[in-house]
Amino acid sequence: MLTVPRIPTALATIVIETFFYGIYLVLFLTSIYLLLTAQTRGLRPPRTLWLSPILLGGSLLFIAVTGHWVLTIDRLFLAFVIVDNGADPLGFYGDFSQTTQILQTIFLLVSLTIVDILVVHRLWSVWSHINRYVMIFPTLTLLGLAASTIGVAKNFSQFTPGDSVLELANGWIIADCAFTVFTNIYCTALIGWRLWRVQNALKTTGGYTLNSIVAIIVESAALSTIWAIFFVATYAARSNLRFLIDVTPAVVSAANMLIYVRVGLGWAHAPVKAPSKPIRFNVPKFNTDGLGMERELKRGDLV
Repeated sequence: MLTVPRIPTALATIVIETFFYGIYLVLFLTSIYLLLTAQTRGLRPPRTLWLSPILLGGSLLFIAVTGHWVLTIDRLFLAFVIVDNGADPLGFYGDFSQTTQILQTIFLLVSLTIVDILVVHRLWSVWSHINRYVMIFPTLTLLGLAASTIGVAKNFSQFTPGDSVLELANGWIIADCAFTVFTNIYCTALIGWRLWRVQNALKTTGGYTLNSIVAIIVESAALSTIWAIFFVATYAARSNLRFLIDVTPAVVSAANMLIYVRVGLGWAHAPVKAPSKPIRFNVPKFNTDGLGMERELKRGDLV
């Protein structure tokens, strides 16, 4: 068992979350700017801007991440200044039935759900014209994540002084992490494999190669997955480091925005007179799996 004092962990969490939230905020604003400029320069398919997953999902994610961060700061003042004049911050942080704690947990799990939905959307963008059955597993993991979110929130609301949070929502919390890890690994593997196959057939697409996009997606997914594994390890060890889970929304959201920004920078460096029509690639048929087919790949399919 790793012995780490609870209060120093809480203070460190505030500093680390604020740091990553700042990174996330810059990436979010940059992604919106790149989205708007790509649309006006004709580097993105002419479709309704408001239907863009970057704008829709990104905006909802921004609300969830910002709400979580605001509650982190609010709970700092509640613990050390407002509740009983800050006489018992340890007792405050140990009470998981606090309304602010429940809301913060909901924001955390909602942000995870939105990120996973965006990951599944990328899988759909790549595979929907080829084999829709690949969407069954991630759909089930998303439903499992949603159910786990409800379970955690319900159990926290029933918390009473003296209860152990390690036992209170133990199964739901582990399930949350498991569903997120399964979704990220499954979707990233299938997206990477499909784009790698297409890239090998096309050799090059000009500008950003598909292999570059695969690397971007894998790197970002790896960051989210490693963070989830870190939390499970500290949770299993019953270390107070598990409370660093409050950094999760900022970390996974920043990792998600890295994809949009890095791909968007590829748009920004593309020629101004880019073709406005979809680029049609005639991909030869592969005898091994029959996945080769004529497929229209558009800029922005993955985002």
